[in-house]
Amino acid sequence: MTMIEKLVSNKLLGDDKTRKFVKPGDAVLAQVDGGYSHEFTTAQVHTFLQEEYGDDYKIPNPSKFAVFEDHLLYATGVPRFGKFTDKIQTLRDMQNLFQEYTGVRDYSAKDGVSPGICHQVAREEFIDVGDFIQATDSHTCMGGASNALAYGVGSTEYANLIHNQFAFVKVPESIRFELMGELDPGCTAKDVILHILWRFAAESDTLDRSMEFGGPGLASLSMDERATLCNMATECSAKTGICEADDVTVDWLLSRRENMEEENIRSRFVLPDEGAVYDGGIHEIDLSEIRPMVAHPGNPDEGVPSDPTNGAYIDELGVVPIDIAYAGSCTAGKDDDFSYYAMVCEAALREGLVIADGVDCYIQFGSKSVKDLSLEMGWTSIFEKVGVKLIDPGCGACIGAGPGVSDNPEQVTVSAINRNFQGRSGPGKLYLASPLTVMTSAFTGKITSWHPKIFSQ
Repeated sequence: MTMIEKLVSNKLLGDDKTRKFVKPGDAVLAQVDGGYSHEFTTAQVHTFLQEEYGDDYKIPNPSKFAVFEDHLLYATGVPRFGKFTDKIQTLRDMQNLFQEYTGVRDYSAKDGVSPGICHQVAREEFIDVGDFIQATDSHTCMGGASNALAYGVGSTEYANLIHNQFAFVKVPESIRFELMGELDPGCTAKDVILHILWRFAAESDTLDRSMEFGGPGLASLSMDERATLCNMATECSAKTGICEADDVTVDWLLSRRENMEEENIRSRFVLPDEGAVYDGGIHEIDLSEIRPMVAHPGNPDEGVPSDPTNGAYIDELGVVPIDIAYAGSCTAGKDDDFSYYAMVCEAALREGLVIADGVDCYIQFGSKSVKDLSLEMGWTSIFEKVGVKLIDPGCGACIGAGPGVSDNPEQVTVSAINRNFQGRSGPGKLYLASPLTVMTSAFTGKITSWHPKIFSQ
């Protein structure tokens, strides 16, 4: 079996003797280990459960589930959301009521500051190897970086699983990406997934499939970089993304989990069988051959690679002046992403540079943990010195609900978020790129990929 087939088979309801084998197309019932909702969706979940089970409904194991206040924190500061202020507050109030009623984990904002984006905080705090996690958001698959099965569902389905602790699963086909080598210093996992979108998703090779990441090159990618790959399985129209577990997985979890032992983590590893069948094929990707990628406005799969013979500019794009550089979101608001932002800003500072005239540059923290690390490492002061506008943890411009959205169709944004559908982050044109490219572009004033001497040329 592939990884997703093994994960589903491990969770099948019924006697242990029935847990043997599943294949693509099988419709089964599987036990869910946990999940979460946020203020955009929890009110619906609460209403569905009230209507079905009455005002005194209960849920088992509430500690396995959570609510987050992250999506609409900054929405009322955006003109198109201003008229919904009362409705947004109603959603918050209903989520608070649901949390108090059920006792699920509470990640509400305190004094207007959120603990972070649900996908990032969930992987930091409670998604473990071998888990089956469902939540009411399409980027739930980010949890697959921890060798877990995680994907998003609608509020109706989530109401069922949080009450009954199981889910209906139609086992999907799989497509495997065998990673080899190591990335060029100018590239990140964002470039890898934009490459996959360009080469595979655009041809529907990933459609409704589980994207499985493994191979010797995976060991060169940190857990944060793996999270980027799994997060953007959604943009590939895939069911989910899953990474193989290894020493990197163990070390990361041990650093973030109290009372967890290495032996226990390793015992939960879910690895594919030799000879597993991949309906989407097995595709080898040499990481050393990946070039910085930029996706044209409108579609994440319309990427173009840089020409390594043409310096730092993305050849096919030509010179693209920008108005906004936005760094953050669940895809690009993690520890490693901030280390990339800091590296570029430090290089610019050494050359006496600040954010280019006419460019608004925003960086939004993915979680409180990331914000604390930035302060501890001295990155925050560097960002402030070069003129970056920092935003507390949460969602924002990625969903058009916070600082960094465009104001008019003529504005051009280069962004590290996960999707660039027209109008999603304002009426302007939005190019997708890696954290390195976004931050470099903020200093040059045009879309520019990173290399160590870019500011000294």
